[in-house]
Amino acid sequence: MSELPFEIKFEGDPRKGPTGKIPFIEDNGTRTGDSGLIQRYLEREYNVDFNAGLNARQKAESLAFTRLADEHLYWALVYSRWLEDENWAVLKPLFFGKLPFPLRLIVPNIARNDLRKALHGHGIGRHDRDTLYALAADDLAAIADFIGDQDFAFGDTPKAVDAALYGQLSGIIDAPFDTPLKRAAMSHEVLPAYCARMRERFFPDL
Repeated sequence: MSELPFEIKFEGDPRKGPTGKIPFIEDNGTRTGDSGLIQRYLEREYNVDFNAGLNARQKAESLAFTRLADEHLYWALVYSRWLEDENWAVLKPLFFGKLPFPLRLIVPNIARNDLRKALHGHGIGRHDRDTLYALAADDLAAIADFIGDQDFAFGDTPKAVDAALYGQLSGIIDAPFDTPLKRAAMSHEVLPAYCARMRERFFPDL
């Protein structure tokens, strides 16, 4: 979105990031983590404006939907991948299959239990499965209504919120997991169409 040159590197160990999470960027020897802080860094250091043309109300809506995507819907996505047994069976070898024995027998269970605790600490993990997915379905319906008949969140040009929305929606729609979360997303025609537009614009090689 910034049109700055960059190189993608795949990092399987989130601990190498400054906040212990992925994604992070490295620029001029400095590592910056958290999507929102990365956005601010690029805006400050390179005079990029990811919300050019938006008024104060639109910027407020952008922040609200970014938080909805990254701080609520995200955790439903984590649940669907890590705590649903059939999806965990697919995910576990992708994340941990290259670990040496006996670590590949021990580490996955530790990581899964840590995620379960994180979900509980967040609050969404305190709900039963049906309630959790119902809450996520409300998120998806709100996003679908927010996008509406526009190409992107605020018209024909992607803004910062589109990065957040696409990041979570693509993880739900494009990943090979059949879950109530994915079925809820696919029930809104606007959401897979939106993902296709974002993918074509920014990741045409995919």
